[in-house]
Amino acid sequence: MSRTLLCIAALTAFALPSWAEQPTAPAETVIRLTVQPMVAPKPALRYLLLPELKEMNPGNPIQNYMKCFSEQQNFFFNKETCERREKLLVMPLKELPTQELREYGRVALRQADWAARLDKPDWQILLQCKTEGIGLLLPDVQMMRALANALKVRFRADVALHHYDDAIRTAKTMFAMSRHMTESPTLISDLVGIAIAFVAIGPLEEMLEQPGCPNLYWALTNLPSPLVSLDLGLQGERMLLRGEFRDMDETAPMSEEQLKKLINHIDKLWTTEKEEKRTRAWLDERIKDEALVSAARRRLVEVGIPEDRLSQFPADQVILLDEWREYEARRDEMMKLANLPPWQAEELGIGRPYKRSKDTGLLADLLVPALNKVHRAQGRLEQRIALLRHVEALRLYAADHDGKLPESLAEVAVPLPVDPFTGKPFHYKVEGATAHLRGSPPAGLEKEAPYNVHYEITIQK
Repeated sequence: MSRTLLCIAALTAFALPSWAEQPTAPAETVIRLTVQPMVAPKPALRYLLLPELKEMNPGNPIQNYMKCFSEQQNFFFNKETCERREKLLVMPLKELPTQELREYGRVALRQADWAARLDKPDWQILLQCKTEGIGLLLPDVQMMRALANALKVRFRADVALHHYDDAIRTAKTMFAMSRHMTESPTLISDLVGIAIAFVAIGPLEEMLEQPGCPNLYWALTNLPSPLVSLDLGLQGERMLLRGEFRDMDETAPMSEEQLKKLINHIDKLWTTEKEEKRTRAWLDERIKDEALVSAARRRLVEVGIPEDRLSQFPADQVILLDEWREYEARRDEMMKLANLPPWQAEELGIGRPYKRSKDTGLLADLLVPALNKVHRAQGRLEQRIALLRHVEALRLYAADHDGKLPESLAEVAVPLPVDPFTGKPFHYKVEGATAHLRGSPPAGLEKEAPYNVHYEITIQK
């Protein structure tokens, strides 16, 4: 499977709808919330959305998440149980069988709460990443999907019962899980961490509509930004591919047998059967062009390989090393932007096609990750959290102004975050008793509903 398809698969694996989301047009996600005015809690940080240090214990949460499944296979994977869970995930809140769900998940989900409050996450796959390359298996990631779905059912049940302290406990567990995913050195795990956070946001939105729901402005404000970091995933991505091509030698000439083994390995990475065993023909076409081989040698000298050493390498080895150089150059052109705010990364072209030489690109076309998709997924999560901060800021304002909405965001007394995709304030407009709050999509995604979020907020008097 290609790197792009791996990223897309991880993104779609958690395509769980929030009941509050009701798209009115294909190009927009409309979230209608009717909320009550509510002042900030006292003390202001009475409610938080990640476990505090005083809740933490020593231990490795990853191993303890896996313990959730011990002797609980039926709860997580039984066909009838899973079908029932899917219905509970989308059932209108008022129709949830709350009494049936009061002890939903019992020991298994209490174990998840415990795991989320352990302080030393370690997926114990570092050595595997170094040797197994992009063939690295991540079975534990799939297990986390089932766990997140089950926690969401419990979250919704607590919201329906107006047990807000219990609901926030589950929110803490789920947001901690999403951050623990980033301790695995793969971008796939980062995507799953982002997805788990989105799974938690649905019932959080439902909770804001319930009578007496505490104001979570300061709880949202005190979440780390970004909530899901890509740092380890990016480092792991660099390491994974080096492990995949550990047989490619830049220190000594490779034998015919070594080159054959390497070429066969590259062939196995192609996505479709039609493209199998393409590498040998691709190389044959290039090595007969002496000018092309000489140009490849010059580029390798520029990156530090001694010219006298290169002169001893067979042409196949020179071309493949030059391809690896091209891959690293193109990869880093994207990765250097990955820790910038989304709007800056977009301006500098994180999703823009890379301008490459017509003579190179075999490995880069195959192996460069779809980093723009991962970065945009991270930005979309940050945008959603920022929008929820605005919703809670409007509840604060209404509590101090007889239930009225501000005519502009400038009237709001608390700090408001900018839209991560523009670096500018969110779009805001009041029509009658309803405020319309919109985010902006990245360029080129104007017709994609997940990137066009529109909150309609009505204050219940």
